[in-house]
Amino acid sequence: MNITKNTLAILITLSLFGMSGCSEANKEKTEEVKKEAAAKLEQAKDKTAEVMEDAKDGVIDGYDSAKEGATEAYDSAKEEAGEMTDAAKEKAAELKEDGLQKLKEACIATKEKTGGDVKDC
Repeated sequence: MNITKNTLAILITLSLFGMSGCSEANKEKTEEVKKEAAAKLEQAKDKTAEVMEDAKDGVIDGYDSAKEGATEAYDSAKEEAGEMTDAAKEKAAELKEDGLQKLKEACIATKEKTGGDVKDC
C-alpha cells in the first residue's frame, strides 16, 4: 500500500466534501425538525387555548345556572312565605272572631243568669 501525497490529499479533500455535504443535510434536517416542532408547539398552544376557553365557558355557564337557580329558589321561598303569612293572618282573624263570639255568648249567658242587661255585652 503505497499512498502518495497527492492521493492522500485527494482522499482528504473528498472526505471534507462528503462531510460538508452531510453537514448540510444535517442542517437541513435540523431546520425541518425545528419547523415541525414549532408547528406542533403552535398546535398545542391552539388546543390549550381552546380547552381553556371551553373550561372558562363551562365555569361561566355553571355560575349563571347556579345564580339563576338560587334566584328562583329565593323567589319561590319568598312567595311561599308570603302565602303562609297571609294564611296565618286569616287564621288569626278567624280565631279572634271566634274568640269574640264566644266571649259575647259567655257574657250573655252570665247576664241572663245574674239578671243583668244583655245590651252591655
